[in-house]
Amino acid sequence: MLQDRILQPAFTLALILGATLLFLGVDLALNDSVASVFDEGHAVELMSPVLLFAGILLWCGCGCGESDRRQWHVPLVLALLALREFDLDKRLTSEGVLQLRLYSGPAPAWEKAVGLAVVALILLCAWRLATVTAPCWWRGLRQGRPACWLAGGSVLLIVLAKTLDGLGRKLAALGIAADPRLVTVTGRIEELLELAAYVMLVQALVYTARRGRGGWPVSVPPPAGPAPFGSPRPHRR
Repeated sequence: MLQDRILQPAFTLALILGATLLFLGVDLALNDSVASVFDEGHAVELMSPVLLFAGILLWCGCGCGESDRRQWHVPLVLALLALREFDLDKRLTSEGVLQLRLYSGPAPAWEKAVGLAVVALILLCAWRLATVTAPCWWRGLRQGRPACWLAGGSVLLIVLAKTLDGLGRKLAALGIAADPRLVTVTGRIEELLELAAYVMLVQALVYTARRGRGGWPVSVPPPAGPAPFGSPRPHRR
């Protein structure tokens, strides 16, 4: 079955790398400059939301959260990240929904209402990640589960990428003039780190689906049932 093939980590990784190569090839064929692949709306940046939407389809289509429905916020977090990659948090309102100016300035009431709803949704997802997902993730990490290690590595790469995002602007706020070449290089590194993070995240979802399609490690272990047919009986003295 195709679904069983998709749940093979090696097959999924090959599919991701093939799609990335296709995006890069088309982008290079249509543009004269190699550097254009890092520009906004080009191959490297476009692959990030593609991977995030693929993760949502994988979670919903392969039943990753069927046995632990408390993790309903996971695909929602992926959707928020994908929309953030398209800068929809800034394009739908006069100010970014995370900017205080939107709520303290003369913005229309509907923009403020939409912004507050989005902020409330983000806070809800963050709270559930901290209280529901994080304990299960830590338990799986200690047990050496690949999904948890990949998810942890993905989060670290995302944090590092966001640290590099807008480095020139951050240094300028401190009175430091950054070299334009350095700003360009760090911007490209940030895009590559995000791409690698989302590749790891999709792979984590694949491993999660392979674990009986049961979502993140559940907090309560399944009850012990009778020994399977044909298993050796304990030796009696």
